[in-house]
Amino acid sequence: MNFLIRADASAAIGTGHVMRCLALTQACQDEGGAATFAMSEVPAAIEQRLVSEGFEIAHIAATPGSLDDAKATVELARKVRTSWLVIDGDRFDVSFLNHVKSCGVRTLLIDDFAKRDRFSADTILNPNIGASEASYGRDSCTTRTATLLLGESYIPLRREFLLCQGNRSFPDRAHKILVTFGGSDPEDLTRQVIAALAPLTGYEMTVVAGPACASPQEESALRSSHVRVLSNPANMPELMADSDIAIVAAGGTLWELLYMGCAVLSYSRNPIQARVVEELSEKGIIRNLHATRNSDGGRLPAEVEAVAASKELRQRMATTGRRVVDGRGARRVLQALREHGERR
Repeated sequence: MNFLIRADASAAIGTGHVMRCLALTQACQDEGGAATFAMSEVPAAIEQRLVSEGFEIAHIAATPGSLDDAKATVELARKVRTSWLVIDGDRFDVSFLNHVKSCGVRTLLIDDFAKRDRFSADTILNPNIGASEASYGRDSCTTRTATLLLGESYIPLRREFLLCQGNRSFPDRAHKILVTFGGSDPEDLTRQVIAALAPLTGYEMTVVAGPACASPQEESALRSSHVRVLSNPANMPELMADSDIAIVAAGGTLWELLYMGCAVLSYSRNPIQARVVEELSEKGIIRNLHATRNSDGGRLPAEVEAVAASKELRQRMATTGRRVVDGRGARRVLQALREHGERR
C-alpha cells in the first residue's frame, strides 16, 4: 500500500498524531509499502526523523484544516496515487472530511474524541480503551459505510518498541524514575514533578524533553545531582526498559510504557484520557494522578513511594499492561485496510 499522511506536530498540539501515524507507516513499509507525510507544521527534529526513515515530506502552504488545506491534500493524494489518505488530528473538521470524501479519496480517519457531527471516512480508527460503535452512531451513514476499528487491540506501536521488548528485571525497591510528557509540555509539568519529588531520596530520575519542548537553557535548569535531562533521545525504548517507574500524561507514551512493562503513574489532559486512565487504574494496570489542570504535586511522592516499595505490585502492573498492548495493533489496522480494498 501507499499512504498519504495528513497530520501536524507543534508545541501547541504535541507530536502524538504524527508519531502514531509513523507507527502505521513503518508497518506499511515493512510490508513493502511507502508513505508521504503532508504537513503544515512540524518541528525540525520530527521532520529529520521521518526523512531518515525513508518517508517523503510535502509541506502544505495553507491554514491547517481549511478548505484550501483540503484541496491541497486531495491534489497531493492524486499526485502520489495514494491507496489510503490517513487523517489524524482534531483540526480536520467535518467540512475538511466532506471535501476529501466528495473527491473520491479513500480515507482512514484516526480519531480520539468522536466529537464531529459527521464522519466522512471509509474507515475510522479509535484505539482508545472504551471506544464503542455507539460513539459514532449520531450520523446514520457512519456505521453503514465506515469500517470501525475500535479499542486497544488496534494501538499502533513504532518499530523501535517492537524490536526492544525483552525480559524485565524487578528490583525489590525501585529507584529509577522516568519523567516524560511527550513531544511537548505546555503545562510545565516536568518542573512541577521534579519539585514535588525533590524531598525523596534514593532515586535516579531521567527527564525526557520531546522535540517540541523547552529550550536548551530551560532544560539545563532542570538538571541536578540526581536528575539527568535528555532532549529528544533516539533510545526511548531502552530508557523505558531501564526504568522502574514512569510518570507521564497519558497519550501514546502510556501505551509504549505498558508494552515495555514499566509501572506507570499517569496524569490526563482531556476527558478521553481521563476515562482511559481511570479504567486502567481501576484494573490495577496504572496509578491515576488525575487531571493535569489540578496538579499540585502534593500526592505524587506518596504514589511513587507506594509503587517503588512493592516488587509484587510492579510485576502485576507489568503483566496486565502487556495484555492491554500486545504490539500487533498496526498489523491489524493494515489487515483491515487490505480487506476493505478487496471488498471494493
